[in-house]
Amino acid sequence: MLFLSAIMKLFQDKEMEKDFKGTIPYLISKDRKNEAYCILHSEEHLFIKDFVFKVTNYDENRNINELIKLSSIDRKKEDNIAKAILFFYDELKEMSNKEIEPSAYLIAMRDALIDTNCVEIIADTEEDSYTIFEILNARGQALADHELLKNYIMRYILPQNAVDEVKKKWEILEGLLGGSINRFFKHYTAHKIQVTNKEQIFRILQRTYPKDKVGALMKDIMLKSRYYHTIISPQKSGENKNCSEVEYKVFSFFKEKRAEQFRPILLSLMDKKENNQLSSEKYEDALHFLYSFFVCYNIIGEEKSNKLEDVVYKYAPILENNFSEQELENFINGIKKKIPSLKTFTERLKTLGWSNHNDFYKSQKNKDRVRIVLELIEEHLSGRINFEESSLEHILPDSQDNENALIGNIILLENRINQNCKDKPFREKLNFYRDSNYKMARELANRYGDKEFLPQKRTDFLANINI
Repeated sequence: MLFLSAIMKLFQDKEMEKDFKGTIPYLISKDRKNEAYCILHSEEHLFIKDFVFKVTNYDENRNINELIKLSSIDRKKEDNIAKAILFFYDELKEMSNKEIEPSAYLIAMRDALIDTNCVEIIADTEEDSYTIFEILNARGQALADHELLKNYIMRYILPQNAVDEVKKKWEILEGLLGGSINRFFKHYTAHKIQVTNKEQIFRILQRTYPKDKVGALMKDIMLKSRYYHTIISPQKSGENKNCSEVEYKVFSFFKEKRAEQFRPILLSLMDKKENNQLSSEKYEDALHFLYSFFVCYNIIGEEKSNKLEDVVYKYAPILENNFSEQELENFINGIKKKIPSLKTFTERLKTLGWSNHNDFYKSQKNKDRVRIVLELIEEHLSGRINFEESSLEHILPDSQDNENALIGNIILLENRINQNCKDKPFREKLNFYRDSNYKMARELANRYGDKEFLPQKRTDFLANINI
């Protein structure tokens, strides 16, 4: 009614008298005594009736603010209604004025509004309402799996007075997952059940958890949604801390690289660790393996992540439902088979580089790739996982030769040491490398103290480190 009233005022402003008068019957009607009455009757807000009568009077030549003021009885009580009218009026006026034919735009908006139908369906019981909800939406726009699943659980949860509790828990779940809720249910299903086809996730879960099992399903969903929140929003400190330092490193890395394929496996591993079926040490070893594998497979090897789904989707439910350390080892061995051959790996490693001078290697993406690989190697050599105070150091100046931009000519160094190395000759730099806390730098200084340094040979050496 307020939207249509705003259109009526614009009809009047633009002297569209026929359209104005043709719209009146949608706001004002007459009873059997031929008395006019407002179609929308509200004892709580008499302001609406008074405003509608004034706005439908074509000869009432006042602006919109004056009409609102003349209709007002209790300004404080009617403030939001008045704001709504002004919002519709201002927006429609602005949008119509942008059109080649403003009048045609207003007529189209009027017609769209009055042609809209609202159907009210009243269910006798709460269970009937869930049935109607599912049937109606099966005939209209497809609902998301999580919407259908919520309806299914609320329909069959026992005891019946648990529905309100489920509603509150579902609100918590939606708050935790936000826009990732659809991906959560995809990965949740894959981590619980062997998914072999494109069947709808809701139907798979409905078949796996019949009516008498929806309570167990809801409990498990809430638990796994907490794990999933940690995966997508890791926090290693503060009042919102939800993970260890190793988890933070791995989950943040996967989030940054948009690597979602491992999430079903991560859910299973987190669950087994929480249930003390997997020790914290072996759990973190598994996380470190996944991190290292992804660097070798995707960052260096540039292989597509979707090629991993067959192994992930096979072993995630096995690890969840029938966990054993042997099955974890089987998964790791299955993933290892995806790593490119040493020859291919070495060739691709040789293409990595970063430079301040060579345009081909100048991008931030190249720098990030080199840094990730060198951090992984240093982590393997020294066990260090925190590299916040480090930077990349070109051993030989990258301005002198294009080959000096390649990864074989780059190491990690503490920022303070890197500053001291600036513009120093190679032999002088070695003394600074020996003082580094990074094992990579110290070993390089010892290895090349009296030998010629060749970046290409060091790349071969890096490729053969058994991470």
